[in-house]
Amino acid sequence: MEMDNQIVKILLVDDREENLLALEAVLTSPKYQLIKALSGEEALRWVLREEFAVIIMDVQMPGMSGFETAKLIRQREKTRDVPIIFVTALNQTDENVMQGYSVGAIDFIIKPFNPNILNWKVNGFVSLYLNQKKIEEQAKVIAKRTEELEQANKALRDNEEMLEALVKERTNELLVANKKLLESEKKYRKLVEESPEAIILTEKHKEKPFFVNQTGVKLLKAQTKEQIERQSLFDFIHPEDHKKVRKIFTLNRSGRNMYECRLICLTGEVIHVEVKSIPFDYQGVSCLHILVRDMTELKQSREFMHQTEKLTVVGELAAGIAHEIRNPLTSLKGFTQLLGDKIDSNHDYMEIMITEIERINTIVSELLLLAKPRKLDFKRIDIGVILKNIITLMEAQANLYGVTIQCSKNQGLPSLIIHGEENKLKPVFINLLKNAIEAMQDGGEIIISIEQIGSEVEIKVIDGGCGIPTELLSKIGQPFFTTKDKGTGLGLMVCHSIVESHQGTMQIDSIKGKGTTVSIRLPLYQENMEYKAL
Repeated sequence: MEMDNQIVKILLVDDREENLLALEAVLTSPKYQLIKALSGEEALRWVLREEFAVIIMDVQMPGMSGFETAKLIRQREKTRDVPIIFVTALNQTDENVMQGYSVGAIDFIIKPFNPNILNWKVNGFVSLYLNQKKIEEQAKVIAKRTEELEQANKALRDNEEMLEALVKERTNELLVANKKLLESEKKYRKLVEESPEAIILTEKHKEKPFFVNQTGVKLLKAQTKEQIERQSLFDFIHPEDHKKVRKIFTLNRSGRNMYECRLICLTGEVIHVEVKSIPFDYQGVSCLHILVRDMTELKQSREFMHQTEKLTVVGELAAGIAHEIRNPLTSLKGFTQLLGDKIDSNHDYMEIMITEIERINTIVSELLLLAKPRKLDFKRIDIGVILKNIITLMEAQANLYGVTIQCSKNQGLPSLIIHGEENKLKPVFINLLKNAIEAMQDGGEIIISIEQIGSEVEIKVIDGGCGIPTELLSKIGQPFFTTKDKGTGLGLMVCHSIVESHQGTMQIDSIKGKGTTVSIRLPLYQENMEYKAL
């Protein structure tokens, strides 16, 4: 039978017709017969009638869930090994993944799914199904040949000449088969070596690999396979990911695992990869077949697109808000000045009102920075003096929260000259101090330090507040992301932008429940320095 042209059946299970149509649109192929089921019960009926290469099933369905349906499918001998891919809109937590794998899942796809990824995975499982069919056909042929040999052997016991002839005939057949086997092995080895994914083989309870393909050598920037095979796999895994990877294998030592982690190449470069480990037996030894796919460029592209979309929205929003606020501000300022000229008393109040209106206008101008860059007016400024003025300004607000602001080791703030724009740097440190104060609801102490490190000055703002969870740190500074109930997420984003325009860097380190440290590095003043527009 010609297996390559065989039409295989794929079962699509989802309680929503539109989801089934979406799956059908992605998987439509002359090689596939797509059968749809709107419930777990209907899926079971189809499984009883037909043989499927792959089952793609929604997890959340009324009545019988995807997990319950998969469990019943696995209990039936005939369908025990049918690959099941769960499609779910739930977060892919360890609990969901473990529950899915426990009832027989082969893989998970999160909605909205990538059509290409779904096609690749389905094509892979269909290939495995067709290969299995080929093996079954070959097994039948072998069984038939074995029966023939037994019959021949019985006849040859009665006729020695016939036995010799048959032995010669079978020997010739074996020589031909062996030649084909060697050719097949050569093709398979070439396929493995040139696979787009790195392939690593290791004994299950050993960390040193006994095989790595050429793709793996290139991925880890090695010159030879021996450079990889003589080291532990954990020598290549980023130290911060060791605990996660070991935990995955501890929880599911004998099953398939799929996870993402970081690898350190022999050149020191850090790359993001997706790893799949599949247990198998090799010459009677339990081993792991590990597939590694480089995800570095994909993650960078996704992050860049995500940030670009957010910044575009922020820019449009900022421009709209600034335009709408400035119109009433102009009228308000004019009438306030006019009212001040006509009233003889309370001139101080009028000056305060006008000053505050100007301050609002300045804030609106800051919003416009998100929509339209402009050239900054840099001058020689003393960062120590600026911080002293800001501390004086913020002490009143700090006192309301029971917070004190201290210089590092009570040594004061040294005088260090940088090249920048004072009116732009002030909001940065005001914003950081304001965040630190608000994070210390029970009072405490904020430490500010300035230190010269080489050709840079480092300013640190250290608080003992509630801290930021580790999993949220990477999102801090993104537009519209905030840990405050009434925050907008724009403050730190503007701070990052201003610091970057001064050729500086800003880093946030935090431990939940212990506090946060914000470190800003700015270059010291040098002649002929060039800066970015903000």
